[in-house]
Amino acid sequence: MALNDAIRLTGVRAFGTHGVLEAEHRQPQEFVVDVELLVDMERAARTDDVSQTVNYALVADKIVAVIEGEHCDLIETLAHRILNAIMDPRVVSAEVVVHKPNAPIEHPFADVSVSIMREGPLFAEKQRNYVIAIGSNLDNPEEHVRRAIAELSDFGEWVDDVSSLYRTTPVLAPGQDPQPDYINAVVSITSPTPPMAMLEFLHMVEEAHGRTRTEHWGARTLDLDIINVSGVVSDYPVLMLPHPRAHERRFVLEPWLEIDPLADLNGTPISQLLADVADQHVVKVGFGDGN
Repeated sequence: MALNDAIRLTGVRAFGTHGVLEAEHRQPQEFVVDVELLVDMERAARTDDVSQTVNYALVADKIVAVIEGEHCDLIETLAHRILNAIMDPRVVSAEVVVHKPNAPIEHPFADVSVSIMREGPLFAEKQRNYVIAIGSNLDNPEEHVRRAIAELSDFGEWVDDVSSLYRTTPVLAPGQDPQPDYINAVVSITSPTPPMAMLEFLHMVEEAHGRTRTEHWGARTLDLDIINVSGVVSDYPVLMLPHPRAHERRFVLEPWLEIDPLADLNGTPISQLLADVADQHVVKVGFGDGN
């Protein structure tokens, strides 16, 4: 992660009615905002794709919308509103500086400003619940799945619950060669690990099991997918949350429902989503916790 990559947008100006004094509630005055966003630009530079970075024109639009929007007494509040509006899953951290050049101060002054900084939701340490799907269909798949469950525990995370093991008929693309059945499971983990750090760890575990990525939807020794992270929504292509295809996968939904009967995905109960994938062949074959 290149933590020195930054997008800086300075001097965004707009008029708003923010301030404690009664006149400030009625008479718009100028506010000036600077932002600095730490963003890993490697992927954007390689792909030349704006979806892999932060669109600074949209950032400017959001800043102006907040300034011109609902009144607040304190520029501290205004700064927080701007930060919340511009925060993006691609952002490692963000700093917002709000200047009030015409503040009602009786003495000569050059500027008054408030500065706040926060880590992005995919990079911040915070206790969260993770739902992780595990799958394998090569080289003794059940052993790979059981070892992966143990390795998640060895990582120092709190594994709350582990589903049974399920045998799943693979879903193949048109013309794709046949594959062995998968063994699948779902685990629930409580961890302060940032989502991007968790993703990196899961990739390391996959590689330790000999995982290769030579074919889309190809057979694999181990597949570890982050399905859901409590309180985090992301459209960042590197880590989309909740997982955009989880609702289509019975081998995810059924074991997830087993360990959390009240679970939902984007507000829809898992039990309801399962009805739409009942034709997919998934069979419980054993316990996932070694019993």
